[in-house]
Amino acid sequence: MGQRSEAFFNSLKTPKNIKGLIGQSEDADFDCKIWIPHKGELKSWKESVAKNACGFANATGGVIIIGLLAQADADGVDVVQEDQPVPDIDAVKSEALDAILKLVEPEIEVETKEIRLTSKSKQGYVLLHIHESEGSPRRSKATAEFYVRMASGTVPMMYFQIADRFGRRPHAQLIVELEDGGVRTQMLAPGVFERTVIAIVSNTGRGLARFPALRIGRTKGLMIPMHLYAPPPLWPLSDAHSDWFSLRGGSNDVVYPGEKLKIATLIQGGVQITGAKIWQFPRLEVVTEAVCDGMPAHRQSFAIEAAKS
Repeated sequence: MGQRSEAFFNSLKTPKNIKGLIGQSEDADFDCKIWIPHKGELKSWKESVAKNACGFANATGGVIIIGLLAQADADGVDVVQEDQPVPDIDAVKSEALDAILKLVEPEIEVETKEIRLTSKSKQGYVLLHIHESEGSPRRSKATAEFYVRMASGTVPMMYFQIADRFGRRPHAQLIVELEDGGVRTQMLAPGVFERTVIAIVSNTGRGLARFPALRIGRTKGLMIPMHLYAPPPLWPLSDAHSDWFSLRGGSNDVVYPGEKLKIATLIQGGVQITGAKIWQFPRLEVVTEAVCDGMPAHRQSFAIEAAKS
């Protein structure tokens, strides 16, 4: 789902990071270009940007860096040879985005970043993070071709690849939030305190999340209450694995795009300080996994800091 390209994009922050790419080869997540300001060549430059943007969008996403020169080595692999910072970052970014807007259909999601040689310089590098597209494939209006990124090259898609993409529905993407619900008195034992942790699932994708499920790693002192004085989990709790609290939705438990659902309230038991009325709650480290039909398991780690009553 574009995690490699996103991590690569986020890692590039300074001119030194960009120059550190010299000697590396282009790959499935990375393409570089130099700026061609001549009017007679600008049209073909824009078409090249649109082609590579389509390729990344139809694959798993990728990063286009404008301001680096790559050339084929003896084995035919494109390797970054040198940096050629663009003279006007804002102008070049505008031309690149104009190319993608006018030449790529349907539209794609693009994130930009400018890395200037100095804080006040107009010179530097333009980075375009092309997100993986969902649903139907993207094509270049300039050539009417559907492209896909394969290794270090951008090539026309095969017929079966195009047909498969037209039949593909948008993806769901479930993520988890653990919200500290605060400290309260136990309903079944007045004077005894407990801390609540709310497990929330949200769908940040564009497709329906069908057959959703959530697993929460069993942590010492943490439990899901099943008595009458606490809200029951939204989805049934399963004992499928001793290391996890498993909460599994059925065919009617759909998470819509943009929707957030409170799935369960977890309870952490406290420890009373000897001779005092203070209850302590140790720091929690919790691992979760969310999954739904058509989506690989998404694992997250959380730390909930220590608290007192």
